[in-house]
Amino acid sequence: MNGGADVNGMRAKALHELADLRVGVTEKGWGALVSRGTVSAQRLRESPVPLHGGDFTFPLAVLERDALAHNIGAMANWCAERGMRIAPHGKTYMSPEIAHQQLENGAWAITVASVSQLQAYHAYGVHRFVVANQLADRAGITWLSRRLMAEPELSVYVNVDSAEGVAFLADELTHAGARRALDVLVELGHPGGRTGARSPEDARAVAVAVAARPELHLAGVSGYEGTLGHHGLPEENTRVAGWCHELAELGASLFAAGLLAPGYVVSAGGSAFPDVVASTLMTAAVEGDPVIVLRSGAYAIHDDGFYASVTPAGRGADGPLLRPALSVWAPVLSRPEPGLALLLLGRRDAGFDEGLPLPREVRRRDGTRYAAEGMTVTALNDQHAFLSIPAEAELGPGDLVHVGISHPCTTLDKWRVIPVIDDEEYVVDLIHTFF
Repeated sequence: MNGGADVNGMRAKALHELADLRVGVTEKGWGALVSRGTVSAQRLRESPVPLHGGDFTFPLAVLERDALAHNIGAMANWCAERGMRIAPHGKTYMSPEIAHQQLENGAWAITVASVSQLQAYHAYGVHRFVVANQLADRAGITWLSRRLMAEPELSVYVNVDSAEGVAFLADELTHAGARRALDVLVELGHPGGRTGARSPEDARAVAVAVAARPELHLAGVSGYEGTLGHHGLPEENTRVAGWCHELAELGASLFAAGLLAPGYVVSAGGSAFPDVVASTLMTAAVEGDPVIVLRSGAYAIHDDGFYASVTPAGRGADGPLLRPALSVWAPVLSRPEPGLALLLLGRRDAGFDEGLPLPREVRRRDGTRYAAEGMTVTALNDQHAFLSIPAEAELGPGDLVHVGISHPCTTLDKWRVIPVIDDEEYVVDLIHTFF
């Protein structure tokens, strides 16, 4: 059996294991259903359960199957049409089920931020990774070195951004007895940004340091442009394009110097600015036939707030048309004032760092629905949401308010098992998260 067949077999085995994992009674929202019998993804696929049939407790986050599939396919097609690869950033959702769906749609790799995140995906059949950070802990480096020696099919690219970091990484690999060179990407940052060498000159010095260490193999260049802008404004686009030119020129100069082989990697983030990153890198990165890789993470889930406003479609620019796939249903607890309702929805349930939840609709106790016009979440406590409402609104205890979220990363990490619903609001599947 060849290596590709081996990987496909391990992927199938991992997905089978996930499908058979039993949901525990302690998982938020699932207790009533689980108390009556075994619940797993496979059971739900065979016998779907209505979301509003009295089997789930609320608040409850739900994932829309069709929107998720649409987003994954739309980004895959958009990248393929432009000759780019996608290595989705798995830290957004930490879900092997979503990662495998992306891989099945042509993803080049799964990006992670740490060895622990890599381990979570590796445990469920993922075997190609980009670590979008410098490795900085001895135990993680040792574990990774041993896995690379034991598993020829495992492929890992990691970032380096300083000569000191290169020396630390190489020394630890030597100490671990590494016999296989680790692929590294020189990370270019910018002044005032996050990690990454602060100038192309500094980055070239890092590349020279990598070339001097046999434990490492220089495989390309990398960086993150998201800290150059936060709102999709024209001046931010200009800054991102300028940085992308620097990244492409860095790769070309290292190739010209003989430090990079043909087909080297040029990788950028691409969540808020995929249009700018794509158009710039695909025209600038031509020396040595590089592989252009985006590491966009939030696109699979998208949202109703932050990303909806800054991604290309929200700016009227070229980019995949995405749909919000994650939302939360929350019950009304109290109507203490005509213009105020309190929901059982708090910081334990929904992200708030890039905007508060956005009300979509109301489902009354009798099943009737109406749009949540004029309703706004004004504040979140640990377990409560303050909902400003029209004084004449028909809303009371036991009704449900359906809210969209802003910034999926910090909502997904609050739920370990999330129901997947179809367009008729039947729970037809589930995903696990491993934050």
